[in-house]
Amino acid sequence: MSAIMKTEFLDRPPAGDWFALDVMREAPRKRRWVVLMIDVHPDELKHCRSKTAFLYVHPKDYRPDPGRTAQEAWVRIPGKHRDRDSAWEILEYFLATRH
Repeated sequence: MSAIMKTEFLDRPPAGDWFALDVMREAPRKRRWVVLMIDVHPDELKHCRSKTAFLYVHPKDYRPDPGRTAQEAWVRIPGKHRDRDSAWEILEYFLATRH
């Protein structure tokens, strides 16, 4: 029997260079959004192992190097937003003011 892994959410992006991969609702029918962030450039993701991010690479292009692992983080986007576009907009502002 396998253990169910609980997804942990951060309130702020981790330190260093992280890239936003996708924005999605935290829970169905809610106006809270989260972003999946990775610590490698999205173009390099096809060469890295990961838990979830590999789903964003075309299967034909996915050739992970066993020694390279992409770190992932689920980060909450501040505020409540009606749609994905407004969540992305706030995320871009949030990341720009962080540096």
